[in-house]
Amino acid sequence: MKNMGTVTIVISALLLLIPARAEQQSTPSAVKTAQSATSVPKNGNETHDTSASSATPNATSDINQEKIRELTNRIQKLELEGTQKAQTPFAVWAVVIAAFITAFAAIGGSIITSINQSRMAAATAREARELQRQQALFGHAEKILEFKLKQMQDFYAPMFALLGQSKGLYDKMLYELAEDEPSKYRWAPKPDPNDDRFQVVDKGGNWKAFRLLDQLPAVRSKPKAFALADRILQIGEEMTNIITKNAGLASEDLIDLLGRYMAHYAIISTIHRLGETQPYEPGWHKMGYFPRELDEKVAKGYRELSQFLDEYSKASKRMLEALPGDGGQRS
Repeated sequence: MKNMGTVTIVISALLLLIPARAEQQSTPSAVKTAQSATSVPKNGNETHDTSASSATPNATSDINQEKIRELTNRIQKLELEGTQKAQTPFAVWAVVIAAFITAFAAIGGSIITSINQSRMAAATAREARELQRQQALFGHAEKILEFKLKQMQDFYAPMFALLGQSKGLYDKMLYELAEDEPSKYRWAPKPDPNDDRFQVVDKGGNWKAFRLLDQLPAVRSKPKAFALADRILQIGEEMTNIITKNAGLASEDLIDLLGRYMAHYAIISTIHRLGETQPYEPGWHKMGYFPRELDEKVAKGYRELSQFLDEYSKASKRMLEALPGDGGQRS
C-alpha cells in the first residue's frame, strides 16, 4: 500500500513538471521572434527592449522553482500521510493482539491458579480424612488394648494364678491321703476321660472317683490333708470375690462355668463350716461339684490375652522404629 501511494505521487509530480518544462523551452523562441520583429533600430528604445527580454527567463525560472518546492512539499506531505495510513491498521491490530494476549494470559493464569487451589484443597481434604481415619483406628485400638489389659489384670491373670495354686494344693492333698491311708485312697490305675485319677473305697468296697465335696468330712480326720483343704477353700473365697467383681471381663463361654464354680464353693464352704465328720457316698451330690473345665478355659483365655499383648507390643515397637529419628545416626 505504501509503494502504490508513492508511485502515484511521483507520477503526479512528473505530469506537473512537463508543462512547466515545455513553457521554459518555448520562451526563448518566442523572445527571439519578438526581437527579430522589432529589429528596426530606434535610438532610445533599443536599449530598453533588450533589458526586458533578458529579464523574462529569470522570472520564469523563479516561478518553476517555486512550483517545484510546492510540489516537493506536497509529495512529502502525501508520503507522510500515506505512511501514517499504512501504519495505522498494523498498529491497531498490534494493540488488539497484545490486548488479547494479555487477557488470555490473565485468564489462563487465573484458571491455573484455580486448578492448583482446587488440587491443594482436595489434597488437604484427603490428608484430613486420612488423619481422622488413623485417629479413629488408633483410638479404637487404644480402647481394645485398654480392655484387654483390664481383662488380664483384673480377671484372667489372678484367676489363672489362683486356679494353678489351688490345683497344686489339691494334688498335694491327694498324695497325703494316699500316703496316710492307702487302703482307702489310691491313684487310679487307668484314669478315665472324666479325669477320675484318684479313687476312694465306698461302703461296698468298690473304688469310686474321689470328689472333695463328698469326702471333706472324712478329710477332716487327716490333719495334713485337711490343712491343705482348708487353704484350698480360702483360695476359693478369693476367686469368688474376683468373679463377683469382674465377671464382665470374662469371655462368654466362661460365664456358665463361673456360675457353677460359685455354687460349688457355696456348698463346700457350708459343709466346712458345719464341721461334719462323716463323708458322703461317692457321687451323692448330684450337683455342685467343681467344674473341671474351668481350669482349661481360664488357661486358654489367659494364653490368648498374653499372645495378643505380646503381638501388640511387637507391632508398637515396629511402628516406633519406623518413625523418623532425630536426624542423628548411631555410631
